[in-house]
Amino acid sequence: DLNNLRQLLLSDNQLTGEIPSGISNLSLIYYLDLSSNNFTGQIPPEIGSLINLEYLILGGNQLSGNIPNEITNLTNLQKFSLWGNNLSGEIHPEIGNLTNLIELNLSSNQLIGEIPSEVGNLTNLYVLDLSYNQLTGGIPPEICNLNYVYVTNNQLCPPYPECVEDYIGYQDTSECIECILGDINGDS
Repeated sequence: DLNNLRQLLLSDNQLTGEIPSGISNLSLIYYLDLSSNNFTGQIPPEIGSLINLEYLILGGNQLSGNIPNEITNLTNLQKFSLWGNNLSGEIHPEIGNLTNLIELNLSSNQLIGEIPSEVGNLTNLYVLDLSYNQLTGGIPPEICNLNYVYVTNNQLCPPYPECVEDYIGYQDTSECIECILGDINGDS
């Protein structure tokens, strides 16, 4: 019922349970930091209705499931941080709609699939951290439109764009090799 609340900073506590869907009632909130707690369950899709959000920081919890697609409605977001959870699923291509983002940190989760080329639309992005996930496929060349990109400890396949070659970090390329060998031998 705190309709006029603009900031909610509850980081570094020992809060447990799920993030309540009623959080969507905080229609004026622009700064939400629930990081470094023990929240479980999924990110409530209702967060996508908080259109004034500029900072959404939910890292360092035990959140699981997919990143709700409704988050791509938050076009005012400047910082979006979900590091250190148990999130799975793919990164939605609509992430490219969040053109005001300065920092996007999805590191240390269990995200799968390819890095969407739409990240290249995030021209204001200063830091993109996708490290320590299970991302596969190639790295889209559009990533070179960004400043700092961290992708170490994934399963990304070479060849890598020149802009990230020097700091690609460790990649488990065992699946890449099998795909390449299968193509050479005529297997699909």
